[in-house]
Amino acid sequence: MSAAMPPKGIRRALVLGGGGAVGLSWMAGVVIALRAAGIDPAAADRIVGTSAGAVVGAALAADVDLNLLLRRPSTETAELEPIEFDPNSFGEILGLLGTPGLDPAEARRRAGARALEMNLGDPATHIARIGAFVGHSDWPQRDLLITAISVDTGELQAWTPGGKATLPEALASSTSVPGVFPPIPIDGVHYFDGGMRSPINADLAAGAERMLVIEPLAHLFPHAPSDRDLGGAATTFIVPDVDAIAAFGPNLFSADALVPAYEAGVRQGGEAAPGLRDFWRA
Repeated sequence: MSAAMPPKGIRRALVLGGGGAVGLSWMAGVVIALRAAGIDPAAADRIVGTSAGAVVGAALAADVDLNLLLRRPSTETAELEPIEFDPNSFGEILGLLGTPGLDPAEARRRAGARALEMNLGDPATHIARIGAFVGHSDWPQRDLLITAISVDTGELQAWTPGGKATLPEALASSTSVPGVFPPIPIDGVHYFDGGMRSPINADLAAGAERMLVIEPLAHLFPHAPSDRDLGGAATTFIVPDVDAIAAFGPNLFSADALVPAYEAGVRQGGEAAPGLRDFWRA
């Protein structure tokens, strides 16, 4: 799927961006605070999740307690290994993605191919790690889109209920940051982080009447050209402020930053709530 079809009859869309483990904690805090103020982002008619936003979106769609996203996930038999972030490997991938004059899809294809060569571990381990956040393998029966990129083509794949991917596979592929995690094999094709196309992939909700975008990495990554035409949707963004960015720190997978990021999210969600009440009305 390389282009979005405008949704029909969708009044409210929720778009959740990528952000690593730290951004996930911040988003969870934002949503928890909004709900405490009487605003439920899960009431959206369509939810689009990219990378960390895919995990939060799946939890919301399945009515999973967001506090569970703040725990350290484990398998049934053993605690999973901590995430190792190698800035050199990730920097190499970013260099490929930013190759001057190269078609963006071809740049993503090359980045995915290089990630396959990096021997970043067993994909099954990442599937288990990410699947443990939501706690089950069944897709929620909601209009939920989880974004990933095909290594074969470099094009966007939007996973939906009833597709070829199980929910843990879809979430693992969307969160498979190239250079950090291994691409995920699904039905004979490998997939990696949908954030390598856009940090939000908001065009998948183009045409909705109203769109709420919660974007942890707005201070780091610009929007893609595909995010510019949203079909006239009235759009509101919640992005990290200066204090939240400081709480994130330089490593988006740092365990030490999870609680400060969550607390910053709670604060910002509470601050944003009064301005969202009319916007997010049914």
